[in-house]
Amino acid sequence: MQNMNLTSETESNSLQSIRSLLRFTERFFRTFGSIVEIREVATDPTSSLLKIKLASELVETFGKSELTLVFRPQDMQAKSELVAIGSNVFDRMMQHLEGRSALTVQLLPQHFTAGEELLSAVQPLNASIVKLKMQEQEQNLYCFNWHITYRADDKSEELYTVLLDESRARVHIHDNRDTSSEVSDGKIALDRLLSDAKPIGIEQDTVGQPQPTKIPPTTHLVRLADSARRYAIYHADVRCVEFEAEIQQRLYRVLNRLHNYYSQQIEEVYDSHDPSGEKRLVLENDLQRKLAEEVENHRLHVGIRLFGYAILKVPVAIAELHLNDGKHDVIVHVQRNRYTGSLQRPKCYACAAETTAITIDSNGHITCNDCLRQCASCMDMLCDSCGVAPCPVCAQENCDTCSKMCWACGERACAEHISGCPICHDTVCHSCQTACMHCGVFQCRTHLRADSVLDEEGDNLLICAECAVRCPGCQQYSAQIGLCEKSGQRYCKNCLVQCADCDKVIGPDYYKIGTIDRLVRCTDCLTTCPSCQSDASSFFLCGVCGSDCCANCSDKCACCEEKFCREHIIVDSECGHAFCINHAATCAIGKESFCSICSEPCAICERDYCAEHMETCALCRCAYCVECIRNSTGLCDTCSTFQFEEIDVCLADEAVATHQDIVPLVDHYRWFRADNSRYIIYLGKGSYNIGVLILLLKRADGEEVLVVRKVPVLDQYWRRY
Repeated sequence: MQNMNLTSETESNSLQSIRSLLRFTERFFRTFGSIVEIREVATDPTSSLLKIKLASELVETFGKSELTLVFRPQDMQAKSELVAIGSNVFDRMMQHLEGRSALTVQLLPQHFTAGEELLSAVQPLNASIVKLKMQEQEQNLYCFNWHITYRADDKSEELYTVLLDESRARVHIHDNRDTSSEVSDGKIALDRLLSDAKPIGIEQDTVGQPQPTKIPPTTHLVRLADSARRYAIYHADVRCVEFEAEIQQRLYRVLNRLHNYYSQQIEEVYDSHDPSGEKRLVLENDLQRKLAEEVENHRLHVGIRLFGYAILKVPVAIAELHLNDGKHDVIVHVQRNRYTGSLQRPKCYACAAETTAITIDSNGHITCNDCLRQCASCMDMLCDSCGVAPCPVCAQENCDTCSKMCWACGERACAEHISGCPICHDTVCHSCQTACMHCGVFQCRTHLRADSVLDEEGDNLLICAECAVRCPGCQQYSAQIGLCEKSGQRYCKNCLVQCADCDKVIGPDYYKIGTIDRLVRCTDCLTTCPSCQSDASSFFLCGVCGSDCCANCSDKCACCEEKFCREHIIVDSECGHAFCINHAATCAIGKESFCSICSEPCAICERDYCAEHMETCALCRCAYCVECIRNSTGLCDTCSTFQFEEIDVCLADEAVATHQDIVPLVDHYRWFRADNSRYIIYLGKGSYNIGVLILLLKRADGEEVLVVRKVPVLDQYWRRY
């Protein structure tokens, strides 16, 4: 698909080159007075040939009086000649042109009028025309013709024209053969332009002697030619991309052919015929040499030569309008090209775009509607370059006269929203100034401080230096200052607190925070505790010894809720409960005191025991005192009955049989029962010594199932039957 696209693109470029050569040939013979007739080729209606009856000037050059010219080799007929780059006919044409058209000065005709069109080209909106002056002039267009040669393994030539105006700006052209229009899509038709241009008549002086035609200075022409050369070089660079794509395809085919040929030659050299490898080396060197030669032969070389240029004088009409708006006199020029009919209107001072509707601003500048601005204060009109700036406070646009520059943000503010700072005396807009939240004076925001005390919404207020007071407690600035009722010193509100007992407002170093209740109390409300020597506001009498104690050195019994000193109250290290001696539980084994709230008596012997004398049954996994656990088996006295007593029960008759986890197990095991004051244990024996244990808790409102689990090995717990 890519090869097909490249082929179609190559054919299109070749067809375009043939058409360009045909137009050049036609113009050449018509220019020198020959009669040219364009006909279709009989074998191909899409191709054209030229029947030419030569002028007397060309008969000597071509050696004939008539020519039949074709532009493709396949169109050759009897007595016809081929016109191509480098052909005999083309070389004779170039030889005839050599030195004939290095420079020509021609005049373009007037196709358009210049009266009402010039006057209606502009519409002054806020000014009147006080004076009008019309004049006719001629402006020059410079047509530079370049001969571009592309030389590689073949040769291609091209004639390229660059058209410039007086300011060295390029005038875009196209090769439209339709002579009904001089301008298409903003481009001048080159064919129509060259055919309409007529030689300038020879001027004579007062005595009748011919005067040479005046041309611009050589330095100006050189600068114009240099600018035109840059456009020609750019065009050649673009065309080189197309030529190099074609050259690469041809080079690839040639290199591939050489490589295949020499590879075959090298393979045909047998080892017996070339034991030293000298013949192969010669062939390889020859291959590399020929490859380098072909690469160099296919290298593209470009040559650009100026073979002629023309100065085309364009008739223009210029209207000079003097406008007055009551303040300024402004001169504008409107120009019309009488050859193409194009109008050149005055340009906007701000955007440099041509404009029809003209407004003169307060500085005398020509302004279009898009660039027109109005000051909100003095109502003057200004362009974008003179400018109006929006006020950063009210957003209204004002001119330089009606606004001032803010030294803080660099914006221009209107007179109502800018003033001098009372601190630094700089002119600052009100968006860069802020009022002190305490005294209300506006000043630069950089002179304000953030109040260390937050407001009700949790924000920092801005205060000025005069209202800011440094707090002696936290060393921060604040305008929210209060008086300590104890010392008479002023502190910020962050440092002042209120006594929980006397409600006095006090400052740092004159209050303390309770370690237990975390309440603030002033030093007047605190007394030294006689027991622990700490400051306290209230005291209690110990329920045993009757001594005074504070909250730091006393505690409340969790059972009787009476206060006791630290010597007569016990705090359990496990649960953290405090209890007095009267309400402490005593271990029946080691006689230790422990929490009576968090402990339960042993379910077997119903005696109190502490954590140090507790042990767990290996079967039911319930906690009992160590004296109710048999050391030999690790079973409690309740579970030991399964080894020595035969208490066989029918579980289906028990109330627990309806439990959802127990219903599937009732009929598959032989059940035995043991219980104590707190638990009921069912042990079911199945086949292969696999059993199930059910643990129930006795409650006042019924029994609660605690555990239902399998017991994998029963021989050590079970009596053998």
